[in-house]
Amino acid sequence: MAWMDLGSPRPKQQPDRYTPFVWPDGHFRLLTPQWVSQEELADGCSAERHVLRVLARRRSKRTFSRLDMSELSQLLWHCARTQATSPSPLGFELEQRPTPSGGAIHPIHLLVKLAGEPQWCRYDSRVHALVDVVGSADLLRDLLAHSEFVLPGAEATRILLVAEPGKTQAKYEDAASVIWRDAGALLAIMAVVAEALGSHFCPLGITGEPWASRLAPPGILAGVGMALIGNSPE
Repeated sequence: MAWMDLGSPRPKQQPDRYTPFVWPDGHFRLLTPQWVSQEELADGCSAERHVLRVLARRRSKRTFSRLDMSELSQLLWHCARTQATSPSPLGFELEQRPTPSGGAIHPIHLLVKLAGEPQWCRYDSRVHALVDVVGSADLLRDLLAHSEFVLPGAEATRILLVAEPGKTQAKYEDAASVIWRDAGALLAIMAVVAEALGSHFCPLGITGEPWASRLAPPGILAGVGMALIGNSPE
C-alpha cells in the first residue's frame, strides 16, 4: 500500500484568522489542581532519573479497574492543563501545556467517558474541569460499542482525542500531519504519566471516526485517537 502524502507543513505567508468552536454548556465538574512542589520533585531521586525509570517500565496494559476522580485529575493536570497563554493574530490565544504542539496551537480536545456514566465529558484545560458534552451519549453510542469490541473494559475510563483542524490550518499549509503528530505526542505523554501514577493505560488503533465529527457541524471536528485508562484489577 502506498504511503499517503500529507505534504510538508509550513507556516502561511499571511496567517488566517480562525474562530474556535464553542462547545455547548453542560454540567461542570471542577477538578482539584495537582501542584507538585520542588521539595516533592527532589524527594528520593532527581526528576531526570525518575523519568528514566518510568520509561524503562512503561508497557501498555489491557486490564482495568475503575479510576477515581482524583487519579483522573492527576492525569489530566500533568498532561493537558493550560499553563500559560499568549495573544496571536490567528483569532485565538496560543497556549503552553505540558505536551508539545505545532505552533503552540493545541487543536486537540480530550473527551472522557467515565465508567458507569452515560455522557462523555470535555476536559476544559483552562480551569481544570470536566464539562458534560450534551447529547454525546447518543452521538457516540456506536463509537463506545466499537471501542469495547476492540478492547473490552467495562470499568475503564475512555479518552477520545478530537481535533479541531481549523486552528492548525489557520497557520500552516498542509496542516494534517502536524495535527497527527500532536495527537501522537499527547498519547505518548499520557502513557508516560499514567505509568508514573501507577495506572493501566492502553492506546487504541481507532481514531474515533466517523462518530467524533458528528459532535459539531460538518468540517469542524475530527477524531484522531482513543485510549483506555484504569487501575490494576488485582
